[in-house]
Parts: sequence; C-alpha cells; structure tokens
Amino acid sequence: MRVKLRGKIWIEVEGKPALGKGGIMLLKEVERTGSIAAAARELGMSYKFAWEYMKRIEFTLGGVEMRKGGAGRGGSIISPRLKRLIELYEEAQREVEEVMLKYEERFERILESSE
Repeated sequence: MRVKLRGKIWIEVEGKPALGKGGIMLLKEVERTGSIAAAARELGMSYKFAWEYMKRIEFTLGGVEMRKGGAGRGGSIISPRLKRLIELYEEAQREVEEVMLKYEERFERILESSE
C-alpha cells in the first residue's frame, strides 16, 4: 500500500502570509527574466496577479525593486537578502519533504501490518 503525506510551507510576517511556493516560483522567474510581465507569462499567471504579489512581497519582506516602463525602461530586481531568503525557503522545503518521506514509510508499515 502506497501512502503519501502532503504539506505546504509558507512564510508569515506578523501573522500574515508573505511568501509561499508560488511566490518563490515568481521571484525566481523575475530574477531570471528581469521582468514581472515575462515571469507572469512563463508561469501562466496574469500580470495583475503577479504585480500584486510582488507588491505584497515588497511590503512585507522588502528586497524587490520594481520599475515601470516597458521595453528598455522597466524591469525588476531581487535583492541579495531576498535571494538568501529564497535559498533558505528551498532548503526548508527539502527538509520537510525528507521528514514526510520518513513518516510515509512508517505509516505504510503500520497499514501493511496485520495487527
């Protein structure tokens, strides 16, 4: 019998959600492309949603510089501090997945036992 544990982690600041898996993906894509619009297209989300999410990240965590513009004038930059936060989030996510895998195996053993 195959058992799968599921879970999500996110960062809260002052009790309010600030950053989760989707935000991490958005930040990484903005870092890669230098553009919220390009990142939104790549991730299949609306520009408005991506822009609002980036504004919320900037408000709660800081580290996002968003410049309006267009071709050659705009762009977005992620600070080194925010990049470290992304790395730490991903490290925490890997560790959580390892713990869940360990417990999946324990759940399977119990469910496969005859007692």
